[in-house]
Amino acid sequence: MGADGETVVLKNMLIGVNLILLGSMLKPSECQLEVTTERVQRQAMEEEGGVANYNTTSKEQPMVFNHVYNINVPLDSLCSSGLEASAEQEVSAEDETLAEYTGQTSDHESQVTFTHRIKLPKKACPCATSAQMLQELLSRVEMLEREVSVLRDQCNANCCQESAATGQLDYIPHCSGHGNFSLESCGCICNEGWFGKNCSEPYCPLGCSSRGVCVDGQCICDSEYSGDDCSELRCPTDCSSRGLCVDGECVCEEPYTGEDCMELRCPGDCSGKGTCVNGTCLCQEGYAGEDCSQQQCPNACSGRGQCQEGLCVCEEGYQGPDCSAVAPPEDLRVAGISDRSIELEWDGPMAVTEYVISYQPMALGGLQLQQRVPGGWSGVTITELEPGLTYNISVYAVISNILSLPITAKVATHLPTPQGLQFKTITETTVEVQWEPFSFPFDGWEISFIPKNNEGGVIAQVPSDVTSFNQTGLKPGEEYIVNVVALKEQARSPPTSASVSTVIDGPTQILVRDVSDTVAFVEWTPPRAKVDFILLKYGLEGGEGGKTTFRLQPPLSQYSVQALRPGSRYKVSVSAVRGTNESDSTTAQFTTEIDAPKNLRVGSRTATSLDLEWDNSEAEVQEYKVVYSTLAGEQYHEVLVPKGLGPTTRATLTDLVPGTEYGIGISAVMDSQRSVPATMNARTELDSPRDLMVTASSETSISLIWTKASGPIDHYRITFTPSSGIASEVTVPKDRTSYTLTDLEPGAEYIISVTAERGRQQSLESTVDAFTGFRPISHLHFSHVSSSSVNITWSDPSPPADRLILNYSPRDEEEEMKEVSLDATKRHTVLMGLQPATEYIVNLVAVHGTVTSEPIVGSITTGIDPPKNITISNVTKDSVTVSWSPPVAPFDYYRVSYRPTQVGRLDSSVVPNSVTEFAITRLYPATEYEISLNSVRGREESERICTLVHTAMDNPVDLTATNITPTEALLQWKAPVGEVENYVIILTHFAVAGETILVDGVSEEFQLIDLLPSTHYTVTMYATNGPLTSGTISTNFSTLLDPPANLTASEVTRQSALISWQPPRAEIENYVLTYKSADGSRKELIVDAEDTWIRLEGLSENTDYTVLLQAAQDASWSSITATAFTTGEGVATAKPSLPCLTRGSSAASAGPWPGRSPSRKLFHLSPFPRSCHELTRQPQEPGAQTPSLPGPNKCTKERHQAPSCSDLLQMFVQQSPSSPPSLPCCLSVIRDSPGESISSKPSTLHLQLFSIHKAPYIPVVSLSPSNNW
Repeated sequence: MGADGETVVLKNMLIGVNLILLGSMLKPSECQLEVTTERVQRQAMEEEGGVANYNTTSKEQPMVFNHVYNINVPLDSLCSSGLEASAEQEVSAEDETLAEYTGQTSDHESQVTFTHRIKLPKKACPCATSAQMLQELLSRVEMLEREVSVLRDQCNANCCQESAATGQLDYIPHCSGHGNFSLESCGCICNEGWFGKNCSEPYCPLGCSSRGVCVDGQCICDSEYSGDDCSELRCPTDCSSRGLCVDGECVCEEPYTGEDCMELRCPGDCSGKGTCVNGTCLCQEGYAGEDCSQQQCPNACSGRGQCQEGLCVCEEGYQGPDCSAVAPPEDLRVAGISDRSIELEWDGPMAVTEYVISYQPMALGGLQLQQRVPGGWSGVTITELEPGLTYNISVYAVISNILSLPITAKVATHLPTPQGLQFKTITETTVEVQWEPFSFPFDGWEISFIPKNNEGGVIAQVPSDVTSFNQTGLKPGEEYIVNVVALKEQARSPPTSASVSTVIDGPTQILVRDVSDTVAFVEWTPPRAKVDFILLKYGLEGGEGGKTTFRLQPPLSQYSVQALRPGSRYKVSVSAVRGTNESDSTTAQFTTEIDAPKNLRVGSRTATSLDLEWDNSEAEVQEYKVVYSTLAGEQYHEVLVPKGLGPTTRATLTDLVPGTEYGIGISAVMDSQRSVPATMNARTELDSPRDLMVTASSETSISLIWTKASGPIDHYRITFTPSSGIASEVTVPKDRTSYTLTDLEPGAEYIISVTAERGRQQSLESTVDAFTGFRPISHLHFSHVSSSSVNITWSDPSPPADRLILNYSPRDEEEEMKEVSLDATKRHTVLMGLQPATEYIVNLVAVHGTVTSEPIVGSITTGIDPPKNITISNVTKDSVTVSWSPPVAPFDYYRVSYRPTQVGRLDSSVVPNSVTEFAITRLYPATEYEISLNSVRGREESERICTLVHTAMDNPVDLTATNITPTEALLQWKAPVGEVENYVIILTHFAVAGETILVDGVSEEFQLIDLLPSTHYTVTMYATNGPLTSGTISTNFSTLLDPPANLTASEVTRQSALISWQPPRAEIENYVLTYKSADGSRKELIVDAEDTWIRLEGLSENTDYTVLLQAAQDASWSSITATAFTTGEGVATAKPSLPCLTRGSSAASAGPWPGRSPSRKLFHLSPFPRSCHELTRQPQEPGAQTPSLPGPNKCTKERHQAPSCSDLLQMFVQQSPSSPPSLPCCLSVIRDSPGESISSKPSTLHLQLFSIHKAPYIPVVSLSPSNNW
């Protein structure tokens, strides 16, 4: 298309206008459009991309407008999305083709078909940075859209007659057919009369002026409005037909007024100084006239002013409409406030006579006070006020005794500054502060803790009756400013302040980890306070060696402690230090691991054994655990080896496989700890082939045979060397035990050796001499030489003999040769019954038929013989005595060897040859030992003789008896070193063996029960383990005296009570009964052992009593049995003075003493004087039944102060003649002879002082009465 406003009028021609706007990315921030216009024939119009085909059946081809808009906006971050399609819900999300709608008219002669297809990406807006070309193209598209809209409107206006704009609507356009879509605004531009996002809502005129509701384009107005657009106001009652309604207001006709023209108008509208009522003015005060236009002054200004235009101009000092009131002061202000005073200032006229200041606390019940000052004053200070109170203050001006209205103010006195601020306790996170209280009421206190750096702070409020406060949650080591302020309502007192620093906190949560034998890693949580350094101390727990101290910088929270002693218990502590202050320390304990043995090495080795040696651990270990096995994991063994006494320890591994490499690990053992192992690999020697023999020989060959090596090998190597000296070798597979050497030199002597080999390892060689061709027996070989036997071997003669003859005899003794005939096939024999340490001459002859070969002669000396008849005696827990008979042959010394049969090292001792008994000491208890004995001469040793022995068990020790009661005791002891199966306890009393108790061997204490009270026991015990029994240990103890039981109080009256009990099981001498009242008075009685009740008399009425009862035997006392009771109510009587014991019934009476002589009596309590006097004879009153002791009027010559009766006193029959010179207390006992009445003359008076806290009983005085007693 060449122009924006082009109109197409052609008929019978198809004009296709394709506008293709292709936007491509020129840059990430640009858009590009490509516009293409092409002509399309009507009959075969197809459009790709979803454009529908249109065909008509009209005689003439219609006019077709085919618009295709493809607008692609780059998907870039600079292209925003905001378009909300109006028909978004109606369009399928899957419709990615161009939308279209078409229409046809039924009149084929005049037909216009619109095919309109627009595709816009949803939620897409034009690029803000589009090039100008894009904007121009978009404008042209918009212009074309408007033209199409014009054509459509023309068709709707019957330009196309009845067939205008008919057809199928396939797509609801974005603007509902009532507007055009604009890319600039990214929305619809609606036609007039329509609005909404998609132009689907019709407009009402002026939007009903916001005074109604638009319904289908018509306004339904509010009640106050009318008109098509609700813009016209309605008038009230239509102006009552007395005016015109203009813009909702009535323009009334004369003489009406009012909103609805219902009221009559007043003259001049009352001049604005009155109210119009039915056309009549009601004037305001001060105005008069028909129209209220005339002014008046009230009360003629009271003679204190001038009336001007109806207003009074008052004289100085007066005010009011009529100048009748005194003018109050002005500008009342507070010049100063303290806790006890308020300073006021004001302005006032000179005519004031005086000022009255009235003030009263606002609190309920406050007293109102007044103060008067001269009229010339302009201020006053009110004193003697209460702190922290709000006062209502009124200031009056007085002229001629007339008070003005007051000028008022509410003023609060200040609260005083709190006093006596001090700090009671200070910790890491808390501070307790204290101050003095106020004497007046107020609301409370505010306490603030502000850090010195002003970062944060804590504020708390407490009631007014609190004068101390404990603030928690503070930072350790922080300096705080503490303020204490009193509060009352909105008032605050000046603060009292002081500074305080919390205690620095120390490190916490100390942890010791990664502990080795010499190193430990210590960690802790650092303190919250700022500190100068961290103090770390560590040392052995027992204090040995002192402590090591490190100063660490505060950022550190961990440290590696070095150079520790292996296997030791350490104590480590961490604290914080700032200045001179040190925090509490946090401690932990740890035990270092024991160090492994060092320098593990092999001393010597054989085919079946390895001798090991290593340096001992630094830790105090008891033993070493040796673990060894083959590298393949076979033959795993463990051996415990005691620690050597020197710097090293040795162990021998036996019964090993020859030629085998072993893995060996040795760990140190201390209690339950075990070190890491020291490890090494070691190989045993290869086992040599044995019993190498020549089985046959010829001129050029020799046949050999041997016994197979027991260990693993690769092969055998045979080396044969002739007398010419040129050696040869041959390798034989490991499974062969025989071999024939060929191609040898005839008639030559060969030295043949056979060795076993494995890798580079080679065994010791086995050697034999051999001849090729004819060879007689050349050498005799002696082996396995003992004190009484020898093994002889020889080579096979060549050719083979018929028989062999062996002769032997001692060299130095004139004995006939002993002859032994041997089979010719034998190559060895054993000579038995030889003498020890004797040289023998041996010859061997081969017999061939009747021909005897030259003898082959050799000599051998037998070994020395061992000791005999070994015996064991004197077996103890750590020693045994070994005895034996000496050997026959001379020797240098004996060697005694011993080792535990289970595990342990072999120890040896050298014993002189003159000794036949030896004591082996320092053995382990309850351990089986193998003891061997042999004799030694030079480097020669005899055979060993062996025996087995068990050492005795060691005794348990420290047997004690504790927690002894009348019927129980706890036995405790320390276990022996050896293993214990059971303990046997034998309990003995009264020199008679009692029961035998069996206790498990793991126990170290036993509770004895059901014992007899007050009984002496002997305990004997020993330990057993199988057939072994330890020695015995013993201890003695005595059970306690058992107390009386079931102490009860019955028959309680106002002044007496019956006390009863059950006697103890043990034999006793007497009871001590103590009873005390609630007021603290205390009395004690001695009661005979046979009594089981006593009646207490002379008690106080309505009094609580506690009764204590003990049994006594010699110097032993039982535990206390107690009971309580309360006497009844009655008439109060005077309490007696200090009681002493005398016979009678005034205080207490006891039950009979069965089994005792009637001559012993129990004397009762009676009052006595405060001091003790010399006893004088007094005649007995007639009819008296009991001799009486002197009362206060019967004692003279005061000599001694009487002891209190709590020390007291028992009197019994005593035959002692001792007679001290004075009587310490007025106390008597009367001994009645058998048959004498109690009132008859006694033969002797004996007095004795007894303290219940002392023993034995001490006689004090003995008196013999005169004839007139």
